[in-house]
Amino acid sequence: MKHRKPEKILTICGIVLFVIGSGLVFLFGTIITNTDFETFLNQSMQQNPAQDIPEQQFQTFFEQAQSINYGMHTGLMLLVAAVGVIALLRRTGDIMSGIFLLAGTGLTVLIFWWLIVPFLPALLYFIAGLMFLLRKPKTA
Repeated sequence: MKHRKPEKILTICGIVLFVIGSGLVFLFGTIITNTDFETFLNQSMQQNPAQDIPEQQFQTFFEQAQSINYGMHTGLMLLVAAVGVIALLRRTGDIMSGIFLLAGTGLTVLIFWWLIVPFLPALLYFIAGLMFLLRKPKTA
């Protein structure tokens, strides 16, 4: 029987962080697209005109933040977490588990290159994937 505890621990941590990150992205998307939140920000900008950020620059940033499809990003982060679950639950083929984790890392880098939230779980997937591919397992 093969012991792969470090790889499994890194994969589980990556899965948990991807799920937490997808929840944060969903929460941020829900808040930023809420009209009450936009009204609150506009009122606070009008009440305090001496801001460090010019109002036009703030409005441009806010419009760009609202144009992002947060639901899609949440779903894709959950998909990458599911790839980690598949890699973790594979009973045969440590090489395939490593390939799944490295594919999850590549997918994360390609899709979320602009977002810092999935960096740490992707790094954990990358390390675990390399360990699955390069490390010889201890046998009991």
